[in-house]
This record gives sequence, C-alpha cells and structure tokens, in this order.
Amino acid sequence: MEVYLIFVDAAQNSNKFWSAKVEQSNLTVEWGRVGYKSQQKVHSFGNAQQAVSKFHNLVAEKKMKGYRESQPQIDSTSDSLEIKRAIQLLEILRPY
Repeated sequence: MEVYLIFVDAAQNSNKFWSAKVEQSNLTVEWGRVGYKSQQKVHSFGNAQQAVSKFHNLVAEKKMKGYRESQPQIDSTSDSLEIKRAIQLLEILRPY
C-alpha cells in the first residue's frame, strides 16, 4: 500500500510532497519540497493492521490540508502547467 501526495500553492511559494508506504508492520513516510532532499521516518507497529490504520489516518489528514494524489514524477500536462503557472505568479509577486 502506497500513496504519493502533492501540495502546490503559488501564492505561498509552496510546492511540497508527502508519501507513505506500508510494508508488513512498518509505515514509511517521506516528505519535503519538490526538487530538494527529502526527510524520512519509519514507524514500526505491532502488526500490519495498525500500520494500515495509521496510513489511512495520515492520508486523510493530508487531504484535508489540501494535498492531492499524484505520481512520484511529473507525468501529466496539468501538473506541468500548474508548476509553470506557479513560477509565473512568483515572478509577478517578487519584484527584483
């Protein structure tokens, strides 16, 4: 069981990801800013059901914060367009 979520907010200069993967009774979570070194944490549980339950809770929390499902790499036109639009907005917002 695995999920990859992204959060893009051009106005706040936010372009981050969060992923989670359940393997047996371990839940591995990785997060960070897209294009930068990520952080990782492994949660160990007594059984696989506890790991799956925590996985679902964390995914629900992230989605309530505005994260949406994606792929680990940019593979769709809409994601590319969102990133280009975010860069354009940042250039407007940041006077040089």
